[in-house]
This record gives sequence, C-alpha cells and structure tokens, in this order.
Amino acid sequence: MVTLDEPEMKVRECASGACWFDGRLHENRMLTTVQSRQTQTLATPFIVRECRPIFAVSDLHLGDGGPRDNFAHMSSGHRLDEFLGFLRYVCESNGKLIIVGDLFDFWQANLSRVIVYHRKLLDTLAEMEAIYVLGNHDSDLRYFLGEKEPWLKHPFFKTMREVHTETVDGQHIHFLHGHQVDSYCSSDTPGIGRATAIYTGLKEDRHGGPMLHKHLTVEKAYLGWMEWLSGLAQRLMGKGGRYEAMNRDLCGLRVRGDYHAVVSGHTHIAGTVGTSVYNTGTWAEQVNSFVLVAPGKPIGVFDWIKGLAVPQLRELKVH
Repeated sequence: MVTLDEPEMKVRECASGACWFDGRLHENRMLTTVQSRQTQTLATPFIVRECRPIFAVSDLHLGDGGPRDNFAHMSSGHRLDEFLGFLRYVCESNGKLIIVGDLFDFWQANLSRVIVYHRKLLDTLAEMEAIYVLGNHDSDLRYFLGEKEPWLKHPFFKTMREVHTETVDGQHIHFLHGHQVDSYCSSDTPGIGRATAIYTGLKEDRHGGPMLHKHLTVEKAYLGWMEWLSGLAQRLMGKGGRYEAMNRDLCGLRVRGDYHAVVSGHTHIAGTVGTSVYNTGTWAEQVNSFVLVAPGKPIGVFDWIKGLAVPQLRELKVH
C-alpha cells in the first residue's frame, strides 16, 4: 500500500483538521514520526504539511445505470463501493481530488438523467471540494463555464473548468483530459468520436452490458479495428499509432507551457512518459488507476486493487 511519507512513520489521527465525506465529518489522517524507537511512546507533535497530496482520477464515464454504463456494470457491480473506498482513502490522507475529465458519459446517455442518477456521489464530491476538469465525453457542459448566473446549481459544479494547474514543491503540474491533442475528439461539435461511441452503445444494448465476455469489453472488440486503422498511416511512416502521437503532443505541451509535468487521461491506459506525462488510466474498465502528486515525492501512477494502492510502472510509448 502506498504511503505519503517515510516508511518508518506511523499513521495517526490528526487533531488539526477534518474533512467531510459522505455527509459525515472525518478526522484527517497524516503520516508523522510519532513513535520513539527507544521508548515506543509518542515523541513529537503531529506534523501537518502545508501542501496537500493530490490524487487525480479520470474516465469514470458515469452513466444512467443501463447496459451502456461501464462504471455500473464492471467489477461485478461493485465499482461504486470501490470508488467510495478510494475517496475515503483520499480524505484520510488529507488529499485533494482532481477529476481529469470524462467523469460523465453524455455520449451514451441523457445528460440530466445521468446527473440525477448520481446525485449522492456528487454530494460527496462537493463535500470534498473535488476539482472537476472536463473531458470529451462531458464536453456538453463546456459552455456553462464562465456564466455569471450558474446553470448548474449543484455545488459540485462550482469547481468545473477546462484545465487546471497546481504548484507542488515549486513545480507547476498541469492537469487536462488529453482529448485536446486527439483529432478524433478535440472538437466539441459532435463528430467521428461521438459517432463511434454511440455505435458502441448500441452494441452494448444488444449484449445487455459492456462486457462481451470475461476478459473483453464490447467497446474494445468493436472499436479495436477502427483504432488500428486510424493509426495505420502514421505507423507506415514509422511514427507510431494514434496514442503514441497523443503522448508526443502532451510532452510538447509540457515544454511549451513550461510545466514540470502534465497529468492527463483519455486513453484509458495508465502509465508514464519519463517524468513528463502521467496518465491516470480509467475507472470504467477492469483495473482502476490514479496518479498521486505528493509533496517531497516523485509523481506516481497507482492501481487501486482491493482497497490498496499498488505502484504501476507502465512506460507509455511515444514512437
């Protein structure tokens, strides 16, 4: 399990603050040197960091609970419990949560129905003051940004934005969904990306859920060949495929924006490109992943497996 400080430090309740989760007040948990090796008793006051750890997730693709809703149907229907357990972990770590796009899937279900269906989860995210960065599947909310009179009254949407930047240990970390560098999904005018998603949804309706069989989703089965064709020309020129091109462009964005690192999602493939790009993966397929930006620590990518944060070391391709 991941920890946020040195290995010998113990987890204790911190009396200096608390956070709200699921309508209840929870004591913050911080990692402190509270145990003396000689006396095995409390030795020092609790230490609270000035900068909170940042947990970034993306691509939940929350739907309306129907057969197109991967979040509702994957992981034997326990995905919500898994995510709530992760949120408790964030809260007990005194962490800040950033949702890096595609929280909702408005390409697969009615916008208002999806939001109403997940009202309790939005209550929890609002209590945590989670920051919400828009992706391509929830870009229908984009033009609500900047309006003096908020169209969406729920407090969760107060933190909604297109991109977000945090400064940790003096270094600028840029958070965006990543569809901005994907020609198939970068436009907010419905196009080929949305058309293929609707096609997949029709197939999921026919199968009664998002899984074709135990190890293969309907989406990957029916769209895999489209992904292969979309990157064929680039591969023939020795430039890699579509995802490799996106990773290269995100590295270029980091340089142009003078960021220390870029955190994105979109591809559903968790991993890193050196120390430049960190992908949060997804919570809509078989393995749940997140990125952790903790003060004094290298940025890391983790899988959330049975209530534990497991380091994930996949290196993403750029060619």
